[in-house]
Parts: sequence; structure tokens; C-alpha cells
Amino acid sequence: MEKKLQRKLIEIEVDRIRPNLRLIYTRETIERVRQYLESGAEVEPLEIWFDGECYRIWDGEKRWRVCKILGVKRVKAFVIEFGP
Repeated sequence: MEKKLQRKLIEIEVDRIRPNLRLIYTRETIERVRQYLESGAEVEPLEIWFDGECYRIWDGEKRWRVCKILGVKRVKAFVIEFGP
């Protein structure tokens, strides 16, 4: 039986999210994203999943890192769940 991917949009505190620990970015890449967001661009929702202890990033780690640098307290995120 195939599991369905479910996504629920929430607003969550940045500090409740942890990186996925798989990806490495250069300072230049983070700086480009920072400049983009500081220009007034809207932050696209992150995609996160709950690993039993905390929320982990599925997609959007650069945006999450820049939000932390800029002092953003809450972000929109899609919580990814696999259902029956």
C-alpha cells in the first residue's frame, strides 16, 4: 500500500526548527539569500517534518538560516507527513 504525502501550512517559531544536517552552503550563497529577503521579498514557506524530537528541514534550509541571521522569530512552513 502506498502512503500519501500530506502537507499542512503552519506558522512556527524559527527556534523550534533544526537543520537537516546534510547540506553545506557557502557564505556567498547565504549572503545572496539575505540580500534577496532584505529587499522585501516574501519568504517562501519552508517544508519541515517532525522527527519525534523536533522539526527538521526538508526544504528551505538557506531561507531558515537567513531568517535566523535577520532575527525573524516566526516563519510559515508546510509540515510534511506521510499518512495511510
